[in-house]
Amino acid sequence: MRKIVLLFVGMFFLMLLGEKVTAQTIEEGINNLELEKYASAGKVFKTLVKDKPGGENYFYLGYYYMQVDELDSAKMQFEKGIAADEKNGINHVGIGSLLLKQGKKAEAKAAFEKAKSITKNKAKKADVFYRIGEAYLMHEGNTDPVEAVTHAQEALKLNDKLADAYVVLGDAALLKLDGTTAANNYDKALALNPKLLKTHIKLGDLFVRSKNLNAARDKYNEAITGDTNYAPAYRKLADLYYLARQYPKALENMEKYISLADQSPANQFRYAGFLILVGKYKESLDILGTLQGQYNNSALYNRLMGYAYYETNQCPKGLEFINKYFTLAKPEAVLGTDYEYLGKLQICTGADTTKAIENIVKGAELDSNRLEGLRDVAQKFFDSKSYDKSAQVLQKYIRLAGKKANANDYYLLGLADYFTADLDGADSSFTSMIEQLDSTKQIIGYQWRAKTRAKQDNDGTLGTAESDYTTLFELVERQSDKTKYNREVANGYFYMAILNLKKYKDLAKAHEYANKMLAIDPADKRAKNVLSFTEKDLQPGKVTQAVPARASANK
Repeated sequence: MRKIVLLFVGMFFLMLLGEKVTAQTIEEGINNLELEKYASAGKVFKTLVKDKPGGENYFYLGYYYMQVDELDSAKMQFEKGIAADEKNGINHVGIGSLLLKQGKKAEAKAAFEKAKSITKNKAKKADVFYRIGEAYLMHEGNTDPVEAVTHAQEALKLNDKLADAYVVLGDAALLKLDGTTAANNYDKALALNPKLLKTHIKLGDLFVRSKNLNAARDKYNEAITGDTNYAPAYRKLADLYYLARQYPKALENMEKYISLADQSPANQFRYAGFLILVGKYKESLDILGTLQGQYNNSALYNRLMGYAYYETNQCPKGLEFINKYFTLAKPEAVLGTDYEYLGKLQICTGADTTKAIENIVKGAELDSNRLEGLRDVAQKFFDSKSYDKSAQVLQKYIRLAGKKANANDYYLLGLADYFTADLDGADSSFTSMIEQLDSTKQIIGYQWRAKTRAKQDNDGTLGTAESDYTTLFELVERQSDKTKYNREVANGYFYMAILNLKKYKDLAKAHEYANKMLAIDPADKRAKNVLSFTEKDLQPGKVTQAVPARASANK
């Protein structure tokens, strides 16, 4: 009899132990989902269903499939769960969540009502209410924060220790842009369950929204303090450091995330995308090349390949991928950056330049943050001496940039106009440049506007550049190193000399400027030519015959 009792006690203990292990295993699976170890979570839940095919286990396997977007498999598990346990409504919540994802709100609500009506156990009913509240926040485009709040509050009436219900309240408040209420609810969740590390992440996200990056970093680090293997915290830190332009730290944290999360194609794809963000294009290509079989028809994959090939100077391949991207992408998903890269790749491969420029401009119009891409193209045209194209792009850039266009932008446009003989355009650009600079930095602007106006003064009799050269001489006198401006000053002296010969008939003044030229360069033939003039040469018509083309002032 004693042996029978001991055997019964032992069996009872094992039953208790078994229940405890099962609970821990479900918790382990949920934890793996939170850690973004989806493959590991899937293995846990599949094992649970195999060992004990009950309603709750089917729900979590279906929940896992929903997280990895395998919706048919999710539905199958929820249906099996309903058949296995008709008194637990949790799988009806799963079905309702799938219906919500499809936008079938009325049918989803019916499934949720069914879940609530058949669940009598108080603890399970609290879980049902919580999961319904969560479902109303899960599917972008089909969220309902009001319903989420209602169900989370009902869950707390049944179980006021249900920390996850407070997370739902916080998430709902976030959707309504109520950061204070969100933070309060996340704090309540943490108070109930300090191990609820996702709450630190959500609080960190709140700080990111308010642009308090240091506080956000501290919250993410608190999650790591709770569990050094908490992968999502490292991903968040990577994004945070990227925002702060601390790219080495961003990459370090992303690599840590990849080492902890599933070594799945999805995570490798995420990593490749991040490498592009931090400028590691070759490394990204190496990873993307291994993923082509799985992602060849993914719009995002083709986008990344196009970007990476452009940045590694493999433009024909890049154009092939970016063109495929545009055939795959939904119009509303196309970014300004996409048009920018399309245009750059078209230019790089020698395609229709006009169409390429249109695409780059379209990119900047869609996303003002891509304006620099437009300017980069203008600089490349300028560097290759395609001054007309450079000017064309710069004009569009300055129009879109508005008040953000700076002195350097007008300087480059002025040069491009000058070298294409658009002297009026150059004059206007150099004027805008001068207006944006203080007097200590205006010297280059006056130098080039003087050159431009000297060219406009075709026969040297109008004096259009006189004022600018006078200002230039004054500005040069204030410089600690005057010699680096010798060439432009000499050109200015020559212009003034010719002006005094032709317009003012002032031989002494002309000779004075010629002697200043010789002080800079004793071998300057232009100066010697001016000094050869006499009063007789100032008669009408003789100056023109004696002095070569006035354009030589811009030697």
